[in-house]
Amino acid sequence: MSIFPTSFSVQPAPMDGTSTNGIGTCTSNDPQVQEAIDRTIEASRFGPEPRSAIAYQISQTMSDPTLTQEQKDAYIAALLGMANGGTGCDTLSPEQADAINGAFNEIGNAYSGENTQELRQQVTDSIARSVDSGALGADQIYGLVSKPGTAGARQLLTGIGDGNLLSEVSQRLVDDARREGYDINRYESGPQLLTAAADIANMAAAQGDSRAADAVLAEIDRVMKSGPVAGDMTLVQAMMATSLGSPGLLPERDGFHALSTLLNSSSSTAGNQDAQDRLFAALVRSADDSYVGGIDQGGERGAALDELGKYFEDNLSRLAETDWRKDNTGDFHHGLFKDFSRHVLLDEQYGRIDETNEAIAAEMRDLALVIGNTDLPAETRENAASTLGTIMGSLQWATADFIANAKGDAAAKTEFIRFFTDKLTDKLISHGASKLPEGDVRTGGTAAANGFVDAIWEGITDWMASGEIARGDEVTGGTLDLARIFRDAMSEGDASLLNAFDLRVELYYDPD
Repeated sequence: MSIFPTSFSVQPAPMDGTSTNGIGTCTSNDPQVQEAIDRTIEASRFGPEPRSAIAYQISQTMSDPTLTQEQKDAYIAALLGMANGGTGCDTLSPEQADAINGAFNEIGNAYSGENTQELRQQVTDSIARSVDSGALGADQIYGLVSKPGTAGARQLLTGIGDGNLLSEVSQRLVDDARREGYDINRYESGPQLLTAAADIANMAAAQGDSRAADAVLAEIDRVMKSGPVAGDMTLVQAMMATSLGSPGLLPERDGFHALSTLLNSSSSTAGNQDAQDRLFAALVRSADDSYVGGIDQGGERGAALDELGKYFEDNLSRLAETDWRKDNTGDFHHGLFKDFSRHVLLDEQYGRIDETNEAIAAEMRDLALVIGNTDLPAETRENAASTLGTIMGSLQWATADFIANAKGDAAAKTEFIRFFTDKLTDKLISHGASKLPEGDVRTGGTAAANGFVDAIWEGITDWMASGEIARGDEVTGGTLDLARIFRDAMSEGDASLLNAFDLRVELYYDPD
């Protein structure tokens, strides 16, 4: 028979008004589990930091060789039930509940004393099993993370496989955040709670439930469209600034990571698209503000950058075309391709250079096929030329700015850009053979398109073989030369196509 407690009962108080142990703890049917519970709560009465005393007792209990794993799971479930609404546990004081939850938060952070990474994993696994068994429900998990500053506690939820439960917890936090408010100058804690909601929504989405991610995205966009929340600080900036931990503490739980992951956790629907793009733009450009947190924060940022890259790759065609169409409108889409290239693609912590270059190369090949296809309307071909010019101009600006503002070993920075250009060129060459199917009868437009691609890719291959790519130009690390190859091929065709290409290249990068 399982000893997982599905409910907890309070020891009855004696008629003289005194408690049986002075605390009024909950009980378990297992005497060994009950002894561990009593010892843990009793320890919290000593010393100035009860949460640390509780964390120490949890550590001792979880390493006790005389207890089975099932007993240890029952112990963890009992503590969380006591602190967060387990049946019959309402005699615990708010201070006691806070101390228990605080102890779990310390364990999740795993940065001092007995709070080792091994203990964190033990507790993470125990909570997951208790959720699976029904010993812990949404109320207890919500209670654990319902206050600001719960990065450690949220880390303990990463083993939970119940997306529905996680989604419910996240949506309750969204309601709390809205109720608390977002002005941190007034000590409103909404940004921290909404960061927690985003983090847990991402966990739910990873388990197949994106409802909470959509709800968090909608709340962020609602507030972002209404203007700053504190001075000139936006909600996204406030979420990132208020969720930074001490150096080395769970970077994956901070606002920058939670928001970047939210882009891919929320549903890819037409209704979400504008909100996702707006969030993507805010994160990509977060280095341009004067607030802490964001793309320029210290420490490990690779996972968040990679999430931005995944979103960019999935939406590259639309973002590139929307970019130039929004010129001079003040829309946030304009210049977004170059800002992504500069702040994400060329960041040395970015781990998706190959995948992103693959996506860019495929898009450039597809655009070349459209530009060269004489069967298509002139407007369609000119639009493709404008989009290709936007891509090339953005890459030229980004690489030139990177080299011009290189800090430290400037030569090494230049070599990094040349390496990037080399990788992009390799991807372009690999896509050169992918042309329009000609079928049994070759049409004039198909033949022209394939011939145009052949001319460009022959130039790229010759450039690569000549060794020029190894040196590259000193200003852009080779992307300027790459753009010239496309331009030279276009100069043999309609002037309108070349003009459309040049206009966008020069808008984003003018060497003069």
